[in-house]
Amino acid sequence: MSIIKLSYYWEIPLVMLLSLHLFSLPNFFQPDRTQQLFEKYYQKAQIDSLSLNTRIRLLHIAYEALKYTPTDSLKYSSISKVVVASSHLEDSIFFHKFAMEGLKLAKHLKNPSFIADAHWNYGAYYLNEKKYDSSYFHYDRAYKLFQQVNKNYYAGKMLYNMAYISSQTNDFTGAEILLFRSIKYFEGTTNFKQLYLCYNLLGTNADDMEEYDKALVYYTAAEKFIPKINNSEYYQLELLNNMGVRLHKIGKYENAIIYFDKALGFKETLSEAPSLYAKLLDNKAFSYLALGKYGDVRPFMEKALTLRDSIDDRAGSTIGRLRFAIYFAKIGDTISAIKYAEDAMHLAEQNYFSRDLLDALELLAELDQENRVDYFKKHIALGKTLSARDRNLRNKFTAIQYETDKYIRENKWLFKQKLWITIGAIIVTLLLLFIYLNTRQRARNKALLFEREQQQYNEDLFLMAMEQKTTLERGRSQERLRISEELHDGILARLFAIRFKWSFIQLDGDEESLMQHKKSISLLTDIESEIRNVSHDLRNDLIWEELGFRNEIENCIKERSEIGQFKTSLNYGDSDRWESLDYLYKINICRILDEILHNIIKHAEATYVSITFLVEDPHYIITVADNGKGFNKSWVRKGIGLKNLKIRANKMKGHLTVSSKVGIGTTVEIKF
Repeated sequence: MSIIKLSYYWEIPLVMLLSLHLFSLPNFFQPDRTQQLFEKYYQKAQIDSLSLNTRIRLLHIAYEALKYTPTDSLKYSSISKVVVASSHLEDSIFFHKFAMEGLKLAKHLKNPSFIADAHWNYGAYYLNEKKYDSSYFHYDRAYKLFQQVNKNYYAGKMLYNMAYISSQTNDFTGAEILLFRSIKYFEGTTNFKQLYLCYNLLGTNADDMEEYDKALVYYTAAEKFIPKINNSEYYQLELLNNMGVRLHKIGKYENAIIYFDKALGFKETLSEAPSLYAKLLDNKAFSYLALGKYGDVRPFMEKALTLRDSIDDRAGSTIGRLRFAIYFAKIGDTISAIKYAEDAMHLAEQNYFSRDLLDALELLAELDQENRVDYFKKHIALGKTLSARDRNLRNKFTAIQYETDKYIRENKWLFKQKLWITIGAIIVTLLLLFIYLNTRQRARNKALLFEREQQQYNEDLFLMAMEQKTTLERGRSQERLRISEELHDGILARLFAIRFKWSFIQLDGDEESLMQHKKSISLLTDIESEIRNVSHDLRNDLIWEELGFRNEIENCIKERSEIGQFKTSLNYGDSDRWESLDYLYKINICRILDEILHNIIKHAEATYVSITFLVEDPHYIITVADNGKGFNKSWVRKGIGLKNLKIRANKMKGHLTVSSKVGIGTTVEIKF
């Protein structure tokens, strides 16, 4: 399809074009499908050979496809592409429509990086339109947002752009400050290109301020970064051009030509950079012109101007025409000089090249004697206007910068305020949490106290019950003892006396009667034995108060040692104190001792066990030590036996300690 047919094709109304892709709505509304459509028409809109109207329509179609995609980061990125593309199409209405849509979407997504990018797009557009105050404002907004989210690379780039604007308005001091701030973001990183650009701009600004030694320092610093940059050859040629311009300004024209010739030797690189190629040709020709070598000037100047016009380099074309005017003035062709100076003046007016316009008016005032006064008046008026404009812009930049500092201070104050609010909230939360935990702990303590009191009450009831039982058992024991004594001393004695007398009575009778007599005496003897046994049993069935606590302990040790076949020794100190213990303590001690001896039988394989009962005021101490195989406490699973021992020790308001070494033995101590 030819370009003519393509242009004609895009004369079809936009709605009709979209309908070509909307015939299958389910497929169209799929995010992948709409993104493919966007990329398709966006790429077509990048073709420079298409007409401006066609490229705008293509971008419209690409944008329409985005209406059916979800509101997310991908949609914003696509709209940002449209905004950037539209900024180069010389249609301000078209640009503002999409730029506003992008900023609106970025704010809707509440993404500071997207909002900063949207302001960046505005800044680039206004810079291209030479609206420096608007451009500076948006770059400053972007800088703040990038700084806020710690995107230092982009924050540094925004500072560089603001510095470039300051240099365009002759605020070289402000530009220098901004550039050094930008450099701080890039130092210590691998952003060598940005460092080169910053130092290169510092050099050109120093040239404009006629601080040529300082410019050389900056250019030398910039040169160090060139080998570390991709496409380094282009930047090397750019720096050679700047160094040549510097030498030209200080009157070293031949040295300047050496630098220009050195750069012009890289034909292949310059073929892909026509603007730089034209600049080098023109600068070389201008140096020849300054040396008075007019024969070597015109071919370079014509080639440079033709190249600049072909690539629509309007700034370069304006400078080229001014230099042609100077050339013709030098060779005495005033008419041609005036013509080129007027062309330069008109071109500068159309594109708002203020400094070039001043140079054109000054040159025309020298060349055109008839209109000399008018040109001088225009030059003076324009100079005043530009001075006022630059001063006003510098004031605006200062105000924006002040707002930036104020914004930073307010942010710091807000941060401190938020910090104190957060700290206060944390303190209040911790205080409330402490009160809650304290209240809960107190409630728990009350519950535990109540539970302990209830347990104590239950123990007291148990002790009372045991005391009653002991009293009852004591009474029963005494009654058994009395019955035993009555049986033994009373009934048994009387029966014995009767039997004894009966056995000595001489009875006569038949043999059967005598036999019956002997059986009766034998029966009485049996009854005596039974009564004696009953009496002994009643006497032996005594409680601990009769037998004693120590006897019970000794019986337990004896019984267990016989089962475990080990020898024992008992050290029973202060017997009265142990005997005076409450019944509940005696029961728990017996159970603890029985459990320990049981464990020795079951696990220790001991041959000797030492048991000690000591009283060290105010403590009672029981120690059981064996010479068994011992154990490693970390290997032993806590079983119910050990747990019961500790519970019984706790019931006596004491604690239990177990120490053991493998191959040596085990010692258990109960202290209460």
